[in-house]
Amino acid sequence: MRNKTVEFAGKKIRVEEKRIGELEKIVADLFPESKGNIQKVDLGKLLEQAGFDLLYKKLPIIFPDITKDDIKNAYMSELEQLIEVFVDVNFTGLKRLIKPLMNLIQAGLPQKS
Repeated sequence: MRNKTVEFAGKKIRVEEKRIGELEKIVADLFPESKGNIQKVDLGKLLEQAGFDLLYKKLPIIFPDITKDDIKNAYMSELEQLIEVFVDVNFTGLKRLIKPLMNLIQAGLPQKS
């Protein structure tokens, strides 16, 4: 299991790799209309809600150790780092697979003359 520690609003937050079922639950909690299916997440609707309230509501779902006050006292660079670490810890394997998979798909496509 991968994990990394990041500083956020003066707190040390340990980001641990989630099981697939846990990630599915996080998606369902973040986007109830998706019922855990990431393909059903409406990013357009999410962008319409963009604002600080969205951060206060959604971040504690992903990072239970973070409070609204922590978010208010954090720098945007800390938020960016926290999210990058979450993606790195949970999706590094997937990121490594995507490039070779895309190369394989491109190799199988008919070439234009």
